[in-house]
Amino acid sequence: MNKKCIGCGIQLQDTDYLMDGYVSSNDHRLCERCFKIKNYGQNKVVITGNDDYLKIFDNIHDSDLVVYVSSLLTLNLDYVNRFKNVILVLTKRDIMPKSVKNEKIVNYLSNRYNIKDIVVVSAFKKFNLDCLYDKLEKLGKGKKIYFVGSTNSGKSTLINEMIKSYNGEEGEITVSSFPSTTLSTIDVKIGNLNVIDTPGIVCEDSIINYLDLKSIKKLNSKKEIKPITFQVKGKGSLLLDEICRIDYDTDISSLTFYVSNSLNVDKISLYNNQSMLNNDLVEYDIENNQDLVIEDVGFIKITNRMKLKVYYRDSINIRIRDNLI
Repeated sequence: MNKKCIGCGIQLQDTDYLMDGYVSSNDHRLCERCFKIKNYGQNKVVITGNDDYLKIFDNIHDSDLVVYVSSLLTLNLDYVNRFKNVILVLTKRDIMPKSVKNEKIVNYLSNRYNIKDIVVVSAFKKFNLDCLYDKLEKLGKGKKIYFVGSTNSGKSTLINEMIKSYNGEEGEITVSSFPSTTLSTIDVKIGNLNVIDTPGIVCEDSIINYLDLKSIKKLNSKKEIKPITFQVKGKGSLLLDEICRIDYDTDISSLTFYVSNSLNVDKISLYNNQSMLNNDLVEYDIENNQDLVIEDVGFIKITNRMKLKVYYRDSINIRIRDNLI
């Protein structure tokens, strides 16, 4: 069988039900895994690692155009410098507060990465899709165009919406909250453009790898985020849902949480509450005007210097950056 699944790009096969790409009939265009994700919200965990995905990137030449897709919420750009010709596409604009200015975000990133252009989009609201399409036509003329991004970046959702907008038909790439949904490259026609979708890069220590679908959906906000700000002084503690506990020590500062509205953020007693004290711990010395970013969860804007202790149950990826907004 020499066909690929139109949903995830895996080679289709009808010999082994336990292997990826299985179909019960040669007539099927979706593998069984994609069929169950699309119709029942069920997911079969795959064991393909980033090493397999990164081999795909080795086939991307310096002359090719890379559309590097990242969620505005966490801005995972770990692999952006791997490529030479890059348009950076920042998705999920609709969930960021309207008070956040696109120009400030673009300037922030332009000063830090060697990229051709930056486009802020919302697939859900169809915001800036025409702008992105025009740039792809201009910068991608005569080039291969690859869509690259981390799991949960909104890459497949964006491509499907562009197919709908410029082809007049529903996009068929499988979209899921689970990591590792796309398994191989998929050739896609978008208007006059021929693009190549690639598997999402998995952040191996992201919390999303350890959660069930209900918990993942709780992290993925569908509505505009309402930031939660705490004015803090001295020693204290904040609990971010069941994700982590943050102990702080500062003269005076503020912490503003940009996370899904479905997550609870509470100020708790530092000495009387034992929540997560026996779990893993990371410590940080935060400088003035820095963000604490929790991969696939969101970020915390911090104004002044402080010491932080972060306790967590599941593996989470945390990094520090200068204030984004």
